[in-house]
Amino acid sequence: YLHPGLPPGPICNPGIKSIEAAVNPADVDYLYFVARGDGSHIFSRTYSEHIRAIAQIKKDRRI
Repeated sequence: YLHPGLPPGPICNPGIKSIEAAVNPADVDYLYFVARGDGSHIFSRTYSEHIRAIAQIKKDRRI
């Protein structure tokens, strides 16, 4: 290996839909998201909302 710890080839090759989504993002008002762990997400507009969402996810996982 040329660089220790890295594979000899590309690490990631995004598909066309990923590239199109990055170039033309959805028109939404949220900046943050956190995964619930069941395939759904909580979206937040502010950093403080995001921190509360993370706390809620952590609380739910302890139950």
